[in-house]
Amino acid sequence: MRTVRITAKTIEAAVEEGLKQLGISREEAVVHVVEQPSSGLFGLIHKKMAVVDISAPDEEIPEEPAEEPAEEPKAEEKAEPLQEAKPEEKPEEPAPAPEEKAVEKAKEETKDEFVFKQEEQDKTAEEAKKFLASVFKGMHLDVTMECMMNEERILLNLHGEGLGILIGKHGQTLDALQYLTNLAAGKAFHHHYFVLLDVENYRERRKDTLEALARRLAGKVKRTGEAVKLEPMAAGERRIIHLALQNDGAVTTESEGEAPHRYVVIKRKD
Repeated sequence: MRTVRITAKTIEAAVEEGLKQLGISREEAVVHVVEQPSSGLFGLIHKKMAVVDISAPDEEIPEEPAEEPAEEPKAEEKAEPLQEAKPEEKPEEPAPAPEEKAVEKAKEETKDEFVFKQEEQDKTAEEAKKFLASVFKGMHLDVTMECMMNEERILLNLHGEGLGILIGKHGQTLDALQYLTNLAAGKAFHHHYFVLLDVENYRERRKDTLEALARRLAGKVKRTGEAVKLEPMAAGERRIIHLALQNDGAVTTESEGEAPHRYVVIKRKD
């Protein structure tokens, strides 16, 4: 079997080049994807090319002969007398292995009520900072991290020049970076110490903007009587809209649609 390994930006481009080199059609080729392409973190760092092995078989593999059907029993042969089936005895359950006992014990421990430990939270914060420092180094960003903590969360407020790239449209990039940071920092403990990321107090400014938008659109709904649909938002931003109008007796809010395109609808109460 002749095989070539091709590296390209996409799997399709690699396969096309391999077929050209081997001089065969797509139907004749055996394709094995060695490595999937990746656009990297935020499309900027750790990009990966597609790596594909394309093989051309030297000869066709002969089909195995079909098995001959079993011969029907001859009519003159006497059938064996049927015997009464005895009830099967249930085998004894094996004792759990030590490993299984350890797994069950770990499961029971995770059910225990969460007990806050300052040293665990401090460790989580340090791991979060290490992860972010490696990301910023790869992106060639000079970032200062301001850390504030309470028992509910660890807040890392990021300061520096040109950090708009970390925010993205409506904070989508910041939310993605926050998710990755929590994955990296939370591996050491089965209890979760939440890490909240912010850039130059962006989240507070965004909250003020959404609350003002909610009040303005609620006023429009009251005047016209027509429901208003907002653009799709992340769950956290939809929650801000709901909370901003929860005490308004003239309107009601609902989330509709399927993730990731869920949106808030503001309606006048009947």
